[in-house]
Amino acid sequence: MATTYYRTTGPISSSLGLDHIMVDVLNNTSDTRSVRIKVYDLSVGAPIIMFTKKVNIKPFSNVTQEIAAAESSIWEVQIVTNSKRVRSWVGGQDDAGMNLIGNVVLSSQLQAL
Repeated sequence: MATTYYRTTGPISSSLGLDHIMVDVLNNTSDTRSVRIKVYDLSVGAPIIMFTKKVNIKPFSNVTQEIAAAESSIWEVQIVTNSKRVRSWVGGQDDAGMNLIGNVVLSSQLQAL
């Protein structure tokens, strides 16, 4: 039975000028890994799923996903994978692709669920 690892950014309050969320996932292993990326809008009462996608990442390669989020004031990204060695980077960016202060989460900063 394979172990599943759940990681989250936790709620992030958008900086002014948020246009989209970038999620970059790196498979740092010699096996193909399955990863599910989920993005939630927490701006209203109940969480609303903005984006979900399951991808297989080849060994030592990465997948980058851009999610439109201009209407979201509070959001969260969850990464579900079958390896501790899968790393990710999440960043809220403006329309020019610049990272917004307080909207970047490194792999080491993701919280286990």
